[in-house]
Amino acid sequence: MKTKLLICLGALLCVAAVDVVKNKVEMPRAKLTVKVFDEQGAPMSGAMVTLNFMDPATRNAIQVEGLTNAEGIFSGEGQTDGIMSGGVNKEGYYRGGFSFKGFSGLENGRWEPWNATYTTNLRPIVNPTEFYAKMGWFEIPTIGEPCGYDLAKADWVAPYGGGLTSDLIFTLQRRYESRDDFEVSVKVSFSQPRDGIQEAQLPEIGRYSMFKWPRLAPEENYRSILETRFARDPKAGFAQSASEEQAYFFRVRTVEQNGRIISALYGKIKGGLQLAPSNSKTCKVKLTYYLNPTSLDRNMEWDPKRNLISGLSWEENPREP
Repeated sequence: MKTKLLICLGALLCVAAVDVVKNKVEMPRAKLTVKVFDEQGAPMSGAMVTLNFMDPATRNAIQVEGLTNAEGIFSGEGQTDGIMSGGVNKEGYYRGGFSFKGFSGLENGRWEPWNATYTTNLRPIVNPTEFYAKMGWFEIPTIGEPCGYDLAKADWVAPYGGGLTSDLIFTLQRRYESRDDFEVSVKVSFSQPRDGIQEAQLPEIGRYSMFKWPRLAPEENYRSILETRFARDPKAGFAQSASEEQAYFFRVRTVEQNGRIISALYGKIKGGLQLAPSNSKTCKVKLTYYLNPTSLDRNMEWDPKRNLISGLSWEENPREP
């Protein structure tokens, strides 16, 4: 009897193994073409394109890789459950990618559209520089009073911390009844008359690049105040003025002489200043900032390997230039 059970179990395992192999063989195929261009729009040869075809049996990506030809083109195909991703690399350039738009359906055992073409640009690594950089949720120390934050020291200024210079000044207003009924607003101001902030327009060419920014911060058009608000009403729902899609340039520590700026530090902020009043006696503000330490240098290309702020945790250290 025991022998018969073992034989039956073995037979079942064999059938299951055959089914797995069969399902893998019959998984629909997909084909994509990627065209890679440089920052000026010329075709780029020798770029490594990686296409990730998702295997539903293992939930792992089956990678298909290859170099672009003289026309900047690479095509690859493989089996997938309909989920795909990809990236492009070349030495001396920031990693790029493309936004997979999905398939419209199946036809004759393959995904349509068959061999859809995606384009992307690789941006050269030109002048990566050491910056002061930090990210995370910063708890504003008090309500209704200006609180200065020192970007280089990565701390609030006295009496709330060890910072020395009020680069960004946060003034919080808060009404909080519950998680479903509150309103908070923050005004960001500056210490010097020519300091300020302005919303950044990120170039389209950087949409799928690891480096998304203009290479230089603007010289002018900085405004002295930025306000952000977050509220929730039991009837009206959420209202928030900040989003992850926003980005800003700022100028601090500006020194003016005879109407001309002779010293200033430039930087950038990734994402809008989102607010979180819950689980806080005041309010937390989400902030990812980068500060170039060289006076009058508007270069915004940060080297992630050279952060001038030491002792940061993994969660506090930005990873994109």
